[in-house]
Amino acid sequence: MRLRRRVAEADTLSVTLKRLWSAALVLAIAASPLLAQHGGSAAASAPTKRGNVPVESLELHLFLSGLRAAAAPRVMEGQLALSASGPYRAVAAAFEHEGFAVLHPFDRNKEGVFVLAYPVPLFRREPLRYRLIIDGAWMADPSNPAAARDISSGLELSVASVPYIDDRRLGSYEILGEDGHTARFLFRAESGRSVTVYGDFDNWDPFIHELAETEPGVYTLDLPLPEGTHRYAFVYGGEVLPDPLNPRREKNAEGKIVSVLVVGPSLAAARR
Repeated sequence: MRLRRRVAEADTLSVTLKRLWSAALVLAIAASPLLAQHGGSAAASAPTKRGNVPVESLELHLFLSGLRAAAAPRVMEGQLALSASGPYRAVAAAFEHEGFAVLHPFDRNKEGVFVLAYPVPLFRREPLRYRLIIDGAWMADPSNPAAARDISSGLELSVASVPYIDDRRLGSYEILGEDGHTARFLFRAESGRSVTVYGDFDNWDPFIHELAETEPGVYTLDLPLPEGTHRYAFVYGGEVLPDPLNPRREKNAEGKIVSVLVVGPSLAAARR
């Protein structure tokens, strides 16, 4: 039993050391003078390093984990899948729209291929332009045949076409406005219908707050709310429906599923 425990501890230490070494290498890449060629300033301040976004899509996870060789970029579930294969120690990507100042390190899958799932920016109508940093050297993506020449520097940039993505989906939509008190209710339904929202803020009156059809099939309402925790739901076609863009839900006293929204200083605590 003690031997197994020591082996497990040794494995854990080994993994930790590898991660620390990898992080140090990426930071060393970030400090490279080559960054200046891409609009970044390593001397003024070290670029921010952001880890990979957790892959929640099973399809995307299986694709990335099953790659046996680098493949051309592709978009899956709103994320740009990049890959690189070779006897490399560290691979990262930097994007033009971020000023080439943010390094996105790749992970290595079980086949030894470096992979990255990069969330496609919201509201973007142009292709993404980027370069890879492989073991400290900047280069175009060897697996991407689409490229463009940067006018200012003359460097070759890789180009990836991406779809337009708005924030009106679960996990991305911010119900509260910038002031932290105005709820931006949004509901999709058939055009020309009546949609209302009600909750504890209007004593559950289904007739007071009606949403306006701002575009075909899209109903919206901006409603300032007092500080506190609010329960609410939409009324559509005679049915009481929770907010499809709000993952926080609970059952009310009548056993119906309603949405929960926290407004005010307690918002930060509720999101932890």
